[in-house]
Amino acid sequence: MMNLKRLPVVLLKCLRLILLFTLIFGLILSVDDGSSLAGQNIGQPGFIDPVNADITSNQPQAVQPPVTGLVSTLSDEVQELPAELIRWSTYWQLCWEPYPEAKEYELQTVLMEGKSPKLKRQSDRCFRIQAASNENQKSQGLLNRELILLMHKIQLGYRVRAVLDSNRVSEWSQVMAVGATTVSE
Repeated sequence: MMNLKRLPVVLLKCLRLILLFTLIFGLILSVDDGSSLAGQNIGQPGFIDPVNADITSNQPQAVQPPVTGLVSTLSDEVQELPAELIRWSTYWQLCWEPYPEAKEYELQTVLMEGKSPKLKRQSDRCFRIQAASNENQKSQGLLNRELILLMHKIQLGYRVRAVLDSNRVSEWSQVMAVGATTVSE
């Protein structure tokens, strides 16, 4: 039977191991990009690359400047439970300055493996997601919060652009890492 006092140490080691494997897997994917079967077909007659297919009539025109004034913050919410337990969540919020003539904003998820083709469209100038959560003994506080946030900082980010009229968009902002609390110009 496992000693319960050692359980948090074992969990921390497991999380570190998962983080290490994730980093190694991400590096392998980024280095080995050109050896995929799809990559070998590019340039052959009749090949259409669905990722890079360009339909210029539908592509919005990007204009300068990019969205600026990005500010990311963290906030914690803690709920007390019976038996001296707590359930907690840490939320990451990204806000930016208003963009002149913006109708809406689009956010793009940026992963270690690349940028998501799916965009999230919204009218608000702030975006909020849960970045970490756990349920544990109250005496342990926000157990493994920093480790969970570190894993997100390494793997996940967002960038934003303004949606304008006449099929125009602003250039993309810089990427902000989920869990980071940095401020950019």
